[in-house]
Amino acid sequence: MKKLKYFLPSSIAVVAAILVSIFLIEESIVILSCLAVGPVVLTVALVRCIHTKDLRWRALVPTLVSAIIFVGIAWPHIPLRLAFKIYRAEFDRAASQIETDTPPQTPFWIGPFKIKMAGRRVNSGTPYLSSNQDESEIDGFVKHPEGHGFNLWSCIKLDDTWSYIAED
Repeated sequence: MKKLKYFLPSSIAVVAAILVSIFLIEESIVILSCLAVGPVVLTVALVRCIHTKDLRWRALVPTLVSAIIFVGIAWPHIPLRLAFKIYRAEFDRAASQIETDTPPQTPFWIGPFKIKMAGRRVNSGTPYLSSNQDESEIDGFVKHPEGHGFNLWSCIKLDDTWSYIAED
C-alpha cells in the first residue's frame, strides 16, 4: 500500500484525462483539460518527490510517465483513436445504412460513443454520426477524411476515411 501512494495522484489524473478524451471528445476541451489538470498533478507529484524520505525515483517515475501520457492524450488524441479503431466496423455499418437511405434509429451506442443523430449532410451528401442533436452544429464522426462540407471548428482525422469534427 505504501508504494501505491506514489502512483495515486498521477493515476487519477491520467484516468480522468482518458475519460475526458473519450467522452467529451472535442479537441480543444481535451487539450484544455490536460493543460489544466496536468500541471496540478505534476506539481503534487514533484512536491511529493522532493519531500519523500524513500527513494526519490519511486515518486519521479510515475510523474514522468503521467507527463508522457498527458502529451499522448492532448496532442495525438490516442484514447479517441484507439476507441474508434476498436469499433470501426460498427461505424462503417452505420455509414452504409445511411448511404442506402436507411439510417439507424437514434439514439444508439457505438462502443463508448452515444450517437444522437445520424444522416447525410445536405450540400455534400457526406454521412455523419453526431453526438449532439443540432443539425446546424454537428459534433461527431463524418465519413470524409477532412470533414468536407462542414463548417469546421476542429477536425481530428482518424484514418483515410473517417474524421471527428466539431462545427462552430
